[in-house]
Amino acid sequence: MASALLLQPHNYKRKLLVLLGISILVRGFIAGMFELGNDEVYYWTYAVYPDISHFDHPPMVGWLIRIFTLNLQFQQEFFVRLASVIGGTFNTYILFLIGTKLRDETTGWYTALLHIASIYGFVISGVFILPDTPQTVFWLSALYLMLDVLPENQPSGSIKRKMIGIGILLGLGMLSKYTTAFLWAGMILFILLFNRSWLKRSYFYLANLIMLSFFAIVLVWNFRNNFISFTYQGGRGLVSGLVFNIDSFLTELLGEVLYNNPVNLLLLILGIVIVIRSSNLQRNPSIRILLLTGLPLVLTFLSLSLFRGTLPHWSGPGYLTLIPVAALFIRIKQGEHPSFFPGWMIASLLVMGMILSVAMFQISTGLIPLESKEDGRRDYSLDIYGWTQMGEKFKILAEKYEAEGKIQTGSPIVSYRWFPAANLEYYAARPGKRHVLASGKLEEIHKYAWINKVHGGFRLNDDAWYITSSLDFREPEKLYELHYEKIMPPDTLHIVRRGKNVYAFYVYRLLNLQSKPRSLLVNH
Repeated sequence: MASALLLQPHNYKRKLLVLLGISILVRGFIAGMFELGNDEVYYWTYAVYPDISHFDHPPMVGWLIRIFTLNLQFQQEFFVRLASVIGGTFNTYILFLIGTKLRDETTGWYTALLHIASIYGFVISGVFILPDTPQTVFWLSALYLMLDVLPENQPSGSIKRKMIGIGILLGLGMLSKYTTAFLWAGMILFILLFNRSWLKRSYFYLANLIMLSFFAIVLVWNFRNNFISFTYQGGRGLVSGLVFNIDSFLTELLGEVLYNNPVNLLLLILGIVIVIRSSNLQRNPSIRILLLTGLPLVLTFLSLSLFRGTLPHWSGPGYLTLIPVAALFIRIKQGEHPSFFPGWMIASLLVMGMILSVAMFQISTGLIPLESKEDGRRDYSLDIYGWTQMGEKFKILAEKYEAEGKIQTGSPIVSYRWFPAANLEYYAARPGKRHVLASGKLEEIHKYAWINKVHGGFRLNDDAWYITSSLDFREPEKLYELHYEKIMPPDTLHIVRRGKNVYAFYVYRLLNLQSKPRSLLVNH
């Protein structure tokens, strides 16, 4: 019986292919089953309105959506997320290779399983279409090459070429998300501390130059737009006053525990403890590289959360980097006869399965009573439920009013923030060949300040639709610097789940624009 639980080394790659096959099928199923979230539809606009960079992030996620939807020919949720489904599966394979480098194929196998068991690895960067999708692919690929390259004192031709590859991958990562700079900084730190011979190598400087040349297009865009992206993202990371905020810290900490799986996190801590206690492991260059490239990102956002609000997925690539250290702990404890699925691994996968199953069940059914005004709770599963219903019902309503001459045909939809503007564009405007305009301050409407210009902005005497939901209600009279001659009473579109009305959208007709907002952009 015991021998049935053992996996011989020559079986790992075959088993890995089975794991990857199951993984991509499950990811694909989830990708096509659920509506896009607020962030996802917003990044979809990066593909619809391409540019060399954007207000919030570099352009890579939009390019990927454009590619995997075949130039927007297939815009269903599955195709919008397809890059993540494939990228997340590729990440599992790369982590297997990294774990194998760390010790052996058993460690690689455990690393792959722990990645499957990570909510961030499996869903957030592996199903949802976010800047994290391309970032993690390029981050882990560059990290894999670093394990070969950075410890070398006398680099051969192949090592030199791999250093160039690192420069390319870092550049692509920087075109995905700014926090890729932490991986570059970890590489520099390892060289300064453990292998300064690279400072004498021209290929090292060439790799850095290549990285910067890729990122140059983002610099150009920011130069043309008053460095607004750097100002915005820098403001999110800066601490204004040392005011301790226990709520933001606990939110970040609990979010990281949930996103990265509490079992995985415990294994990571135990892995770091083993490294601290073993001088041999401390001298292992691969472990040094993993710690120097993973820990700074994690510790930075934990530290920032002590004073300001952060989001748990920001540190996600750091945790992916450290997964092999957690796998190493299991491998060491398994000794000479490792099990195919050790107890720790089973526990991690069960926790992941439970979290994912509960989340999918709640989105589909809403049976867990989360909505309660008294204690402030909200059913956040509704954020990705009901938009398709709204779009279908709005289409019927809009065609009716247009046929009756009660609003100009093809009138745009007006919104007040980047979300729900992007949600409305994907689910309501796109099917009816309309467009969305956003009225608000730049920090509220984000890329829509540029999208407005694509559509010619607001025009006097035009009509518009205004749609707001009961979950995020805002009166049309509060639209920033917009004044219409008439605002007609709203029509109500009920969203139904399991035969019950769970929330509603209110659809207003705004007639005859009398005043419009000034342009928020100076140099564009």
